[in-house]
Amino acid sequence: MEEPENILVAYFSWADNAVLDDDVDAVSSPSVISPGNVQQLAGWVQEKTGGDLFSIRVTDPYPSDWDECLDRANEEHAEDARPELVENVENIEEYDTVFLGYPNWWYGVPMPLLTFLEENDLSGKQVYLFCSHGTGGLAESVELITEAAPGAVISENIFDCYEEEASSSQQEIQKWAGEIAGESEEVTELQRISVQFGENTVVYELNDSPAAASLCEQLPITVEVEDYSTNEKIFYPEQGLDTTDTPTAEGGAGTLAYYSPWGDVVMFYNDYDANPSLFELGQAVSGTELIGEMTGTIVIDLADTGDE
Repeated sequence: MEEPENILVAYFSWADNAVLDDDVDAVSSPSVISPGNVQQLAGWVQEKTGGDLFSIRVTDPYPSDWDECLDRANEEHAEDARPELVENVENIEEYDTVFLGYPNWWYGVPMPLLTFLEENDLSGKQVYLFCSHGTGGLAESVELITEAAPGAVISENIFDCYEEEASSSQQEIQKWAGEIAGESEEVTELQRISVQFGENTVVYELNDSPAAASLCEQLPITVEVEDYSTNEKIFYPEQGLDTTDTPTAEGGAGTLAYYSPWGDVVMFYNDYDANPSLFELGQAVSGTELIGEMTGTIVIDLADTGDE
């Protein structure tokens, strides 16, 4: 599988956050052993998706004895603590898909996971959770994660397993991760379009609406761009777009929209008023400052990697 650069596999594992004893008895001692459950699951997800692996680690390691670790975790939970992390993700803005792994601690999440979510902005990113747990299942973990990352798109497609089954879950979690990664790649191929005029290019990132998909199905398009009012350029696709379940446009400069009464695609370069018949298709990710300069013939097509 070709390694995508836009997938991050971040995880918190006790095994990566405790001082390991060389003489740990994995059978008789309730102590941490490596690889840990979540650590192993994360490795399999990374292996399948080709994403970048990131271990969430605290500056103050947890005890290697499980009971002592639970005591500290309980204290942190009661205090709503945010343990300090060794590091955060570099260039977090480059990722659009995040696999986030964690164990269920005290019917929730390890508090360092909340530190991570509050210090690394996942707004707008697709987030897929995987969890190792005991009899408590997911408990309140999803709610806590959603609250800590309000701008992220938390998927309901969650992988979870009992802690004693984690070491034998490679096939199941890789099937789950592979299906998600495949979906992400398919969306990415249609996700960006380019609008070229002369030697200039504006690139838009589309949403996943039926209207945006309808536009993509008609590409490439070569048309004459027209001025309208003092804040927009418009063009007419050959066929109308399907606006079913498509959000109305609410934004400013850089918005790509579809005005259904007239059947025109609108490229805004200044603020505009909301309209129930104006449906959002996407947002400009490069060349926003060029939209107002568009004139003459334009070519709209799926964007190549080099168009960004």
